Amino acid sequence: MQPPRPRSGPGRRGLYAWQAGSLGQSGIDKFLLLGPLAGVVILVLLLTSRSLDLLTLGDDQARMLGVNVRRTQVIAIVLTVLLAAAAVTMAGPIGFIGLAAPALVRLAASAVPGLHKHAAMIPVSALTGVVLVLGADVSLRALVGAQAAVEVPTGVITTMFGAIFLVLLAQRLRTAGPVREPRRISMATPRSRGRVVLIIAVIAVLTVGTAFAGILLGDTKLLLGDLANWAAGQAGPVVSNVMDTRLPRVGAALLAGASLALAGTTVQAVTRNPLAEPAILGVSGGAGLGAIAIITFAPIAGFWLISAGAGLGAAVTAAIVFGLALRGGLQTDRLILIGFGVSAAATAGITLLIVLTDPWNEAKALTWLSGSTYGRSLQHLVPMIVALLLTAPIIAAAHRTHDLLALDDDTPRLLGIPVPKARAILISCVVVLTGSAVAGIGVIGFVGLVAPHAARALIGHRHRLALPTAMLLGALLVCLADLLGRTVIAPSQLPAGLLTAILGAPYFIYLLYRSRRNS
Repeated sequence: MQPPRPRSGPGRRGLYAWQAGSLGQSGIDKFLLLGPLAGVVILVLLLTSRSLDLLTLGDDQARMLGVNVRRTQVIAIVLTVLLAAAAVTMAGPIGFIGLAAPALVRLAASAVPGLHKHAAMIPVSALTGVVLVLGADVSLRALVGAQAAVEVPTGVITTMFGAIFLVLLAQRLRTAGPVREPRRISMATPRSRGRVVLIIAVIAVLTVGTAFAGILLGDTKLLLGDLANWAAGQAGPVVSNVMDTRLPRVGAALLAGASLALAGTTVQAVTRNPLAEPAILGVSGGAGLGAIAIITFAPIAGFWLISAGAGLGAAVTAAIVFGLALRGGLQTDRLILIGFGVSAAATAGITLLIVLTDPWNEAKALTWLSGSTYGRSLQHLVPMIVALLLTAPIIAAAHRTHDLLALDDDTPRLLGIPVPKARAILISCVVVLTGSAVAGIGVIGFVGLVAPHAARALIGHRHRLALPTAMLLGALLVCLADLLGRTVIAPSQLPAGLLTAILGAPYFIYLLYRSRRNS
């Protein structure tokens, strides 16, 4: 009935370590093949260095100076992709080197004449990247020993250092005011009341229908009559076994989706950032790190202890991200950079725990990280139910505060709302919701981003209507992802978190493009 647990072994561990960036090589063949390619690419970049220098002045100025802007940009992007592909082929996706090395060179350019020109910046950045990667590898050997360093990916260390560097870089970010409003919004509901009610009713019907489909469909298909017999206590053992397994999964998907959507809507209003959501801000990653730490160091720990670890991890991460971002104002770009850095550090910490511990814990840990409803039982629903019962009334009662916080800081203050206290209460609700969702089904990304945006597009920006609509959409999205994951390649299964990421990642790129175009 249920798929077998994922196998854990050297091949699986090696693949997981490689995806974090590893210098472990089986020979020199890849270097001999890709080294000349990288050399040719760098040479071409050096030949176009003057055009790149002029591009830094702006597109219009570069055109006036005779630069073919579009051609130069296309050449630079294609060559960058080739370099990245060669690096990943040789050592896996080692993180943050492409960010930290050029940034360090640009910081040094203020003290070194001529270093700001690309003819010097490109080779110096390349050498700086070499120093950073080798320095991370040497530091790793010094910290954990040569034998253990073979198993730990070098990318874990570069990601840790890169995350710290990104946070420091975000702290240096200049801003013209305490908070920059990302976009102009209107609090007026653009739809008639009857149409709004119809939209919400349609979403609710779709959510209920998807939930019933999730209960009835799977490797074993049921009929509505089987469901009625089970509810009356007259079902056979096969139907009872399927229902006892499948009903908690559907319930977990619905509750987790509603929790993450509610958390995402709240955090976007509090931060006035349309790209903010628990996963991007590192709260989900912190919750995952807390849960994985409990799984690693207490393999026989029960569900409640793992849930406590997830909640503690989410709380600590939120305190770090928002504490650092609040210095000098909750500025949009600073918040995203800090959240991304902390999220990357949490991911690196998870990788380190998995590759250095008992292989038998790896399968359990990866199940949490994939965001799967596999193996859920009724006890896994309790934290999410409690979290929603505690936080949903608080958030709903503060819908007017959401509307005002989404505008600016001055307006709610003039109307008597204590902004720091309101933010602290609402962010605490976000942490509780995120921690409970991660404890229930693991790390699910992009739900807290997609559902609020879809709700505002359908209903408008008033949170009195956007909050329940987002919850319905979040429940619908995760439940649909779980249903597709269980039926598309049945009897094998895909984790719900994978399918939500397939949908959410392109939407996130679209939002970035739209934000850049609007600005």
